[in-house]
Amino acid sequence: MDSEPLLQQQLDHHQSLAYSNHSSSKILTLPTVLTLGRVAAVPLLIFTFSVDSWWGRTATTSIFMAAAITDWLDGYIARRVCFLPHPLVMRLCSAFGALLDPVADKLMVAATLVLLCSRPLNIAVFGQVPWLLNVPSIAIIGREITMSAVREWAASQNGCCRK
Repeated sequence: MDSEPLLQQQLDHHQSLAYSNHSSSKILTLPTVLTLGRVAAVPLLIFTFSVDSWWGRTATTSIFMAAAITDWLDGYIARRVCFLPHPLVMRLCSAFGALLDPVADKLMVAATLVLLCSRPLNIAVFGQVPWLLNVPSIAIIGREITMSAVREWAASQNGCCRK
C-alpha cells in the first residue's frame, strides 16, 4: 500500500519536470528534423527543376510532394500530439521547431514560385504569356510576407498588453 502513493508521487514529479522543460532545451525533435529536411530540400528542388528531362520533372514533383507531406506530418505532431500530457510526447515539441516551420514553408513556396516564373507558359490562344505566373506569384509571396509581418506585430502587441 505504501508503494502506490510513492509511485504516484514519482510519476507526478516526472510529469512536472516534463512540463517545466517543455520546448526550452530541446532542439532536434522529430518535427524539427522534418522541417530541417524541407529546408535542405530547397536547393535540391532548384537543381532538379533545372534538369530538362522526365527525370528532372519527376524528381522535382516528388520533392515538392514530400515537402507537403512532411509539412502536414510535423504540423499534425505539433498541433495534436504535443498537447497530450505525457512526458514522452512532450519531448516532440520545441520552440525552435515552431519558429523554423513557417520559414521552411515560405522558402519552399517562394522557391517553387520563382522557378515556375522562370519558364513562361505557352498557351495556344495567347501564345507566350510571361505574366500569367508572375503576377499571381508576386501576390502569393507578398501575402506571405504581409502575414508574417502581421503575426509579428500581433505577437508584440500581445506581449505589451501583458505587462
